[in-house]
Amino acid sequence: MIHEYAAIDPMALLFPSRIYISMSEKLHPHVPKSVEIKEAVGRLTPEERLYILQRARMMSTYSRAVEEAVTGMK
Repeated sequence: MIHEYAAIDPMALLFPSRIYISMSEKLHPHVPKSVEIKEAVGRLTPEERLYILQRARMMSTYSRAVEEAVTGMK
């Protein structure tokens, strides 16, 4: 077995619980749809939007670092 842990929905890491719960009722957890995401973002406070943007950028940075490390192992 390569991985023992359950997958984490990236959307749960980004959105506040109150928004994530309402979104997850509409979406399949691993298939984010931009229309529903935009709708949910419309209900966020400016502070929540900034928080999500910062978290998304951080996740992107870590993702790039992992991708570079893995591709460099060939």
